[in-house]
Amino acid sequence: MAKPLILVTMGTNDYPFTRLQQAIENEPLYHDPRCEWFVQTGASEVSSHPACGVVEKLIPRADMENLVRRSALVISHCGIGSLNLMLQYKKRVIFVPRVSSHGEFSDDHQLQIANEIGNRRISVVYPDDQFPSLNYQQLCDEELLAEPVDITNYDLAQVVNFKLTG
Repeated sequence: MAKPLILVTMGTNDYPFTRLQQAIENEPLYHDPRCEWFVQTGASEVSSHPACGVVEKLIPRADMENLVRRSALVISHCGIGSLNLMLQYKKRVIFVPRVSSHGEFSDDHQLQIANEIGNRRISVVYPDDQFPSLNYQQLCDEELLAEPVDITNYDLAQVVNFKLTG
């Protein structure tokens, strides 16, 4: 049986994301060789590497999509591009919005996005929340989609098209 993959993506901006970096490094499964980790750090520096896995600053979009496809869980900053990709693959995801008060971004737009999402497959960890503990068996049981689903809002697309052309 393949090890469940946990993908962490901290984004590509120039701000460090120490809060998320510390949360994953404190997670017991980060140090458990039964799990594979891929950590995309952007401007953040990790102080310890996972027991099994890879840490990279940046990767190409195609590689990120492949990692999302293979992941049992994604832990992500709350960027709109990440949100769209997670929805396409119906991922179980923990979003951690970057906030300006922690020096993680210049504004709180990720917090605004986070306030609009959340369902049984998506959870949000706000700045004062404790990071949830991860469950190894739940990761092993996660079903993975081989192909993305269409998340296009065709009604909205028609309205936008009409407004722009009519």
